[in-house]
Amino acid sequence: MSVGELEWCYQVNALLYRVQKQDKQALQSLYELTSGKLLGLIFRIVKDEPEAEDVLQDVFIKVWLQANQYDGKGSAWAWLCVMARNSSLDRLRKIQKHPHVSTDEDEELLNSLTEEFDAHNNIALNRCLYTLKNQVRKSILMSYLHGYSHSELAKTMSVPLGTMKAWIRRGLQELKLCLEA
Repeated sequence: MSVGELEWCYQVNALLYRVQKQDKQALQSLYELTSGKLLGLIFRIVKDEPEAEDVLQDVFIKVWLQANQYDGKGSAWAWLCVMARNSSLDRLRKIQKHPHVSTDEDEELLNSLTEEFDAHNNIALNRCLYTLKNQVRKSILMSYLHGYSHSELAKTMSVPLGTMKAWIRRGLQELKLCLEA
């Protein structure tokens, strides 16, 4: 991770701690710092710009109301991404809309996942993703990048739900270990 990226992560963490203390200016600064990237993540899931903007607004309302739920384990940025992903999935379920994603190739998914990282992180992420079995890699990418639920993936890939959950859980554990190495 570059010095600039580390500084950015520290800034996000510091701002979220200030938001926990109900600092409105910190929320504004956090929004300015992260909203572009979060909107990109949300849009990849909901596939509709006005819906994505609404979800982003909902995410920051939740950040304001639920900042105290961030316990400092892991990065604040990851916490924000999980909140954005979950809010996006909730919106999809609410409007009963589903993104169209090709299940034939995961190259497009991989490219869209890595576009927000620098070249060094792209190499590490690509290397680690390609150490996973093909169906595990595809399941993780379709779930975390395009918002498929575990049950939708199980049906799409014709496997039992328990198998899908195990693939994703073990795959994420393998990715974490690989990226930490």
